[in-house]
Amino acid sequence: MITQTEQMSYRLSILNTQQQKLTYQTSTQEKLQEGSDDSMLYSRLILVDEKVRTYEGLKSQIQKTKVQNNMADSSMSEVKKILENIKEQLVKANTSTTTDDGLTAIASSIAGLKENLFQLANTQVENEYVFAGSNSSVKPFEKDASGKVTYLGNSQLRKVAIEEGSYRERGITGFDMMTYPSSTAYKGGSFSFKETDRIIDQNGNEWKLNSPTNDTLIKYDLNGNATTETITPVANDALTPPTYNATLPNVNGTKFEAKTNIFDLIDATVNALKKLDSSGNPISAQDARTLVAKYQGEVDKAYDSVNIAHADLGGKNKIFEISLERVSSKLTQFDILSRNLGSADLAQVAIESKALELTYTALYSTISKTNELSLVNFLK
Repeated sequence: MITQTEQMSYRLSILNTQQQKLTYQTSTQEKLQEGSDDSMLYSRLILVDEKVRTYEGLKSQIQKTKVQNNMADSSMSEVKKILENIKEQLVKANTSTTTDDGLTAIASSIAGLKENLFQLANTQVENEYVFAGSNSSVKPFEKDASGKVTYLGNSQLRKVAIEEGSYRERGITGFDMMTYPSSTAYKGGSFSFKETDRIIDQNGNEWKLNSPTNDTLIKYDLNGNATTETITPVANDALTPPTYNATLPNVNGTKFEAKTNIFDLIDATVNALKKLDSSGNPISAQDARTLVAKYQGEVDKAYDSVNIAHADLGGKNKIFEISLERVSSKLTQFDILSRNLGSADLAQVAIESKALELTYTALYSTISKTNELSLVNFLK
């Protein structure tokens, strides 16, 4: 009798455990309440859920990058429109029918467009500057009291994960956006540059003149630290501003570009329209028109460079658009797999609940009849 009672209690505890499991599955629609319920399934769920979290992070990051890319693309479109406007105005300035007052008006207009370019060059999205290079927290372009604009960013691009273990460069730098190559040379060749130009080699390292003597070009690494590699340029002080010529090392793969700041070009153009040289000294009307014609050609080069940079940006943006579609698709697949693996089959749960109900009924009926037995009936 005692043994039978213990057996009944044991069976009842098993039924209660099953009932708790079915109740949990019904309320949460999840198959497993504890990992020990099915260790193999639990391991698969952990792996799939980890994939879901990974692709959620990738999707979020790519979406943020896409917003920045779209803003950068919009800014580059506006920069091209402004340069087209400047080109049109310089065409007018180079006609003999344009009066001095007309040249002054054009100078004022172009000076105003420079301010618009300055704002676009410092485009910011979610507290990040899109044209600053690898450090998006640095304001890329600064303007001093004289109005001279300097690029403070670097030539490196930030890399963004588009897949597990796979990264792509995002956007373009301020060098791409607001400078143009005024001189390019390859191994063993020579190139010319002005003191205000930025010299960039094939690896993105910058070479700077040593101040104040300006008699040596020093290589700086990607972290901005001076190295021991140098080149000795030759100065031509007869020109204003002075220019320099340098011969590159005879090493395969060497490429140097002297990048001229478009803001400096605009400043020089405005000065020429006002009959001033690049240093602000008065010049003759004929010399001024000669400079305006020269700078018109330089603006054409600047526009071509910006157009190439815009195309490069568009290609990079397309990579992130495709990556976003692919990551979103994989995230959806892993989400579905996670639900299929971890979700309880409610129809099966209902069947098991009904079976459990019948088992409970039978067990309680047995317990009730057992409790009704007397010692006399038991002895019979």
